[in-house]
Amino acid sequence: MSLEDTLTLVGAVAVSFGGGAVIVIALSGWLADLWAKRALQREQHEFGLAKSSYDHYLDLILEYYRIFYTHYRLCQRTAGADGHRQPDGQITYTKDDFLSGLDTFLADWAAQEGKIRLLLPSKILALHSEAIDCFNRFKRAVDHFKKDDTTRKEKEEAFAAVESVKSRLEKALREFLRTEKLLK
Repeated sequence: MSLEDTLTLVGAVAVSFGGGAVIVIALSGWLADLWAKRALQREQHEFGLAKSSYDHYLDLILEYYRIFYTHYRLCQRTAGADGHRQPDGQITYTKDDFLSGLDTFLADWAAQEGKIRLLLPSKILALHSEAIDCFNRFKRAVDHFKKDDTTRKEKEEAFAAVESVKSRLEKALREFLRTEKLLK
């Protein structure tokens, strides 16, 4: 069927129904356009809400991970050596550094705790609870550290648990934020 035949057929149908058909067709087109615009507005609004929620999650998670990673690095330095020689020649014991940095970490962690418990997905919240247990185990190992092989091994094993939960937490956060898919 050619374009000319199609137009003739449409014209014949319109004439057979009279002018009312033209009005109905025009109104149908107008209503379809109106509904499409409203649906698009709803979708844009929902997308805006989803983006806003994602941005809030991102801010929370970045702040949470900043606090976590800062403490992780303190644990890592403490687990890796008994002390550090300062530029002036004095030795600073990592146990003392760790214990003095603990109050700052606890204050930062406590300030985020409510948001963490309310907003983190359950899988990540479970890892958060495990991280608390591992950090507490590491603190106890540092408290009992006596510069001997037995307590050194306890400290290293406690840090290995912290390292394990860190790796799983990072993986879960990447999955939640979909960063792996965004970078492909």
